[in-house]
Amino acid sequence: MKRRRRCYSLEMQSNKNQYMIKIEAPPAGDWYIIAFRSWTDPDSGKIKQQGLGVSCETVLDAEMFVELPSTTLLVDPRLEHKLQLNDTSDSAVIQFYVPDVYLMESSLVLSSSCSEDCNITVHVTAGDNLVNILLNSTQTSLFFKPYANSFHYITLRLLSGNMSNIIVRLINQVIFDQVTPVELTRKSFPEFFLFDYEHLYGNDTKPQPFNVTADILSVFNFKIGRVYDVGGTITLGFKLVDINEKYKNIVLIACISLGHYSNITSGGACERVHGITTADVYVNITGPAYIHVPFPEEGTWYVSMRAFCSEETTDSNICPCGQMCLRGDTACNTCDCLSRCPVQVESIVASSPCIEGRCNDHGKCMHYMSGGFVFSACHCTGGYRGFDCADDAYVLTHSGILLQLLILTFSNLTFVGSIYVAIRREYFTETLSYAAVMFFSTFYHACEAGEDVYGVCIMRLSVLQFCDFFNALLAIWMTLVAMAALRPQITAFCQVAGAIVLAMGAEMDRTALWVFLLPAVTGSAMIGLFWGYRCRRKQTIRYPSRPYRTIYFPAGLLLVSLGLVSYAFLQTRKNYYLVHSLWHICVAIGVILLLPKRQYMK
Repeated sequence: MKRRRRCYSLEMQSNKNQYMIKIEAPPAGDWYIIAFRSWTDPDSGKIKQQGLGVSCETVLDAEMFVELPSTTLLVDPRLEHKLQLNDTSDSAVIQFYVPDVYLMESSLVLSSSCSEDCNITVHVTAGDNLVNILLNSTQTSLFFKPYANSFHYITLRLLSGNMSNIIVRLINQVIFDQVTPVELTRKSFPEFFLFDYEHLYGNDTKPQPFNVTADILSVFNFKIGRVYDVGGTITLGFKLVDINEKYKNIVLIACISLGHYSNITSGGACERVHGITTADVYVNITGPAYIHVPFPEEGTWYVSMRAFCSEETTDSNICPCGQMCLRGDTACNTCDCLSRCPVQVESIVASSPCIEGRCNDHGKCMHYMSGGFVFSACHCTGGYRGFDCADDAYVLTHSGILLQLLILTFSNLTFVGSIYVAIRREYFTETLSYAAVMFFSTFYHACEAGEDVYGVCIMRLSVLQFCDFFNALLAIWMTLVAMAALRPQITAFCQVAGAIVLAMGAEMDRTALWVFLLPAVTGSAMIGLFWGYRCRRKQTIRYPSRPYRTIYFPAGLLLVSLGLVSYAFLQTRKNYYLVHSLWHICVAIGVILLLPKRQYMK
């Protein structure tokens, strides 16, 4: 659709300041406020370790204040009405009802007499803002298209001047034979947002096609109720049937609008309240055409239709402007060579969650409740985005997914070196820990990085994730215990105690900062304590041995620190597979450097 009801926006900063938006003459009906954080590119979004960055939680307090007019009048639109605005009564609302007839246009004639120069704002509203003006002359006419079967409101406010006498007169231009109404029957279902509008003849139970004539505009309408009808998506479909062979290049034009129908110009454009636009739907003989209206506003919706065609078949007689107009390239007010023709049309007006209850093949249709209001929306997977999960701007190609999967999994093979060094140096318990890290990290990334395309899951992803985090923490702890060079009995006690505590921490919150800091800080303190004790006992600061103290330990510490900084601060969605693979490599090589030979620790 080319235009929905007007939306009001307000951009706020998280600075605890108060922001306010003022809406003059708000249309009657239900209003909805939606708050959301501003959009950011997901590829540039950083993946941070929980606890290292600021937790972004938004708390929004909202209040609404309603200013009532000084004067409210319910009037007969056929009569002339007088009112006065002054310092004590500076605003007024005139309410009138428009019956369910097809109105082409209305004009509001305002006459004012001011004691001095004055300015008066005038708003005409129904289901939407129809027209507004700043009145500073003696007489003004406002033209607007009214909503059928609806209350209308004329809001007047004295901005400057002491007093003004105003005369209000409404002139309606009623045309009863301008359109051919098409009657639809509603069929409701017990589930949320499920209902249809069908064209039935007599006692028929199946929808029947209807005629769109050449001379008169065909219009049908359907009603959207409050609350329970507005949380889904309306699908409108049109199909041409029983085409007369003498007509060529047939195109059905459909204009969809809320509150009143739109006329269709001779060039196949829609006459809207605020100007002429291209049509909402173009239907040809090749097949049906559809349009989806998500979260439709409550009220009466109108669909106006007209068919255009050409009886000529030779290239020399093709209508040049018709091709441009009926493709929707531009909004054509007139096109003299287009002919109108009668057709039969099958229509679909159906409400459903999401898009016909689905989200393509890349998401799941979900029902949500917020503030007591139920609505449907798509939960997209695989990097797809958008209302119907059709936006693939951030979706990786199959080759890209395979590349990421291979890099993330094969980077774990650097732990083969850690396992070999641990065996050579007779750290057999540590060897088992490093093998477990390599195994579970490899299969965890093989399961989660494949994005349901190349994934290999040997068990549930949650189990693989727990084993990956737990064994990584345990490997860090065991390496630090080995570096402390404790007696075998104390080493065994520390290893088992650490495994118990780390298993509990990984299960409680495996991404929390304290789970990573606990083994790192405790192990580093233990190393400092026991290395200091040995230095004091030996009466020297040359402990451990020189090669480990001056080469392997600083190099390993530097490499592990590089991996930690990359892991904690440099990861984004786009570079995750590279930075996280660097973390695997840094840790594996760091273990080779930090795991000491036993003779170095004597």
